[in-house]
Amino acid sequence: FPPSFTLLVHGKLIHCSRRVMTACSSLFLDMVELVEDNNPIPIPAFISLQIMLDLVEMVEKDDWECAHLILVSLEYLLDFLIAVDFLGCERLKSVLEEIVKKKITESNWKKVFHYTKNIPGLVNTTKNSMSPICTRLAELAKGKDSLSLECDSCQQEYTKYSTSTLKLMLKNDNLGVWLKFDILRNWFFENSEAKGEILSMLKIIQFKELEDSKVEEIRSEVKTWDIGEELENSFKEVIETAKKERELDRERVRMEWREKRKLFRPRMNGLVLLVNF
Repeated sequence: FPPSFTLLVHGKLIHCSRRVMTACSSLFLDMVELVEDNNPIPIPAFISLQIMLDLVEMVEKDDWECAHLILVSLEYLLDFLIAVDFLGCERLKSVLEEIVKKKITESNWKKVFHYTKNIPGLVNTTKNSMSPICTRLAELAKGKDSLSLECDSCQQEYTKYSTSTLKLMLKNDNLGVWLKFDILRNWFFENSEAKGEILSMLKIIQFKELEDSKVEEIRSEVKTWDIGEELENSFKEVIETAKKERELDRERVRMEWREKRKLFRPRMNGLVLLVNF
């Protein structure tokens, strides 16, 4: 491969060194092989000229902290993130994901969510964008046994989510186990045609963190969803597995405590001897 390359972006030529190519995935190098007689490498139209100019400059100058983008708008950051995801620039992408995450607020999270929700490579940013709504749901549920449809002001938002998007939401650490189940229940009331996906969504919830009485309440609730005998039996197996995992976790904690006591006891005996002396 030649030591330098030319990119064709919206009819303009950009010159860059091989390091720009190697900073991205093999996509660029594959494109080089397809281009004949040192012709410029075409860049997809959804990537703007300014983004490619900035990307080339950042890589050439070793700006892996993205200082070059510190004052740009959120929209430009998102477009840049989409571009580096497509081009496979993982080093820049990971830094940009953190920059975008810090800029997500109550007022702009929907913009970030809708910008990224259909792009598989930006699943981390989509998940991060849901933190404000998850925090709000946690506040709504505080002090309540159940998040009912009547008091849930966020339901109009999340009940429209696809199954893959709701799965992301159910993985958010701001949501407790019972609250995740309430959200899934409220979503299912509006999306009952998604019966085939409901078991995989239930499996996301860590039922092992609940006591048996709460787990039985949930199992009784799921029976009213009319998901069919086969799925009900499969969910029963999920519950039984969760109970076993909880007991294993508890036993592990007990064993660790016993080991600590064994280590601690000689020190205490030595202290008693010293005091008696």
